[in-house]
Amino acid sequence: MRAMLAGFLVAGLLPGAAQACSCAPNPTAASIRQSASAVFTGVALRSRRVSPGEAVTTFRITESFKGPAAGATVRVQHPDGSSASCGIRFATGETHTLAASAATPQRPLSANLCSVWMFLPHVGLSEKLIGELRALRGQP
Repeated sequence: MRAMLAGFLVAGLLPGAAQACSCAPNPTAASIRQSASAVFTGVALRSRRVSPGEAVTTFRITESFKGPAAGATVRVQHPDGSSASCGIRFATGETHTLAASAATPQRPLSANLCSVWMFLPHVGLSEKLIGELRALRGQP
């Protein structure tokens, strides 16, 4: 499962990726936490396009489930195209929960639609997953 989720995250971030977005179904809080470098809720402070199809959004973390603590500011690189290509857009001032990954601690965090879909209100998993993530907080 971890490798599959990581593969979806990487595939969605490749420049010029032409395949349709396909995310792992039925995520659990434990699998999200295990596969991500950082899991948090944060406010989008600013978002800017860095290249065609790619953007960087800066978040102020309001609640951390893994990774940087609440109050920290993090930058997340992501595709900003259509959802069919795993693109996401973060509007300034809006609050989002996401699971972001970094290939190494020195690399910036990255995310795509597969990093956030399970937390979208219309999906119906957000409250359950966030409750489970809170219960897991502090565990290695």
